[in-house]
Amino acid sequence: MFRGLYTATSAMQTNQKKIDVIGNNIANANTNGFKKDLVLTEAFSEKLVHKINGTTNYKPLNDNLDIKRDGQGYYIQAKNGFFTVESHRGKSYSRQIRFAVDNEGYLKTYTRDINREIDTTTGNYVLDKNGNRIQVNGEFEIDQNGNIITGANVVGNILYNPPKTVIGTVNAGLRIDRIQTNFIQGQMMETKNTLDFAINGDGFFKVQTPNGERYTRNGAFFINERSQLVTMDGYLVLGKNGPIILNKDFDINELGQIYVNGEYLDTLDIVNILNVNGLRKEGHSLYKMEEGIDPVIEEFNGQIFQGFLETSNVDIVNEMIHMINVLREYESNQKIIRSYDEILGKAVNEIGKL
Repeated sequence: MFRGLYTATSAMQTNQKKIDVIGNNIANANTNGFKKDLVLTEAFSEKLVHKINGTTNYKPLNDNLDIKRDGQGYYIQAKNGFFTVESHRGKSYSRQIRFAVDNEGYLKTYTRDINREIDTTTGNYVLDKNGNRIQVNGEFEIDQNGNIITGANVVGNILYNPPKTVIGTVNAGLRIDRIQTNFIQGQMMETKNTLDFAINGDGFFKVQTPNGERYTRNGAFFINERSQLVTMDGYLVLGKNGPIILNKDFDINELGQIYVNGEYLDTLDIVNILNVNGLRKEGHSLYKMEEGIDPVIEEFNGQIFQGFLETSNVDIVNEMIHMINVLREYESNQKIIRSYDEILGKAVNEIGKL
């Protein structure tokens, strides 16, 4: 009975965070270069449920796996047995999994980067049936029994066949996995201000702060008393040669190259970060890479528009609809908790008298 209380409570907590994120998106609908956030949720770690003092009809099956390729990764479903993954929150079990090889050769779950390529940066380790991480060298194959084969060698088996007393898995509801930023480009707004720049395409302006280099899409810049190009908060905008020093009589082309009186001065240091799932907001329209994650950078191939600013990618109407739906879910879980409370009250006050 109490498990339902935990499940409903965890859902309410998750919905409360969703409301906070949606509210922040709406509040920044007019912030230049702002990217809306999404709350990614996950079930609490799936735990194996054992039948007390009993057995089940569990039997290992042949041709047990449905194996599909997903680019450089795999999507696998098990008809019987479970896959085990390891995160900083512990082990979890599932009958389906997506995984690929990370840069160190370990099998990990994955997401997609800004180019829709496989990104294992924030993934969880896939464990073998003995609870160990699996490392491969180069190409590998999977057979119908879950064996990971590289060359002619079996380096592990990802299919965990539980004891006969296991009847399935259970969790305690939802929890927040992480806040994910949606980097879809906003609209271009013409300002005719020569110090306003907008990036058309993927990429970020590189900025120097007291805490190190940061990234931004907000191109509303200024010139400080030292003739340096800076952000609204006074942080230095970087060029390929370092801080940019100029006067108001300059031009910039679509490649970000700056010319003063027709002579080349510098180029805006714009980086295209592929693993944007590792970026975290720091305030003041700045982003930084999550600790322990290195940016995967490729050459900038977009365009720079002078006299334009990129608007927020927040759609207020969609955000309001989303907020209404979340509020309804919140109220539904409130009713569930109220019902449990009434049932428990009767159990204590009425059944206890018999």
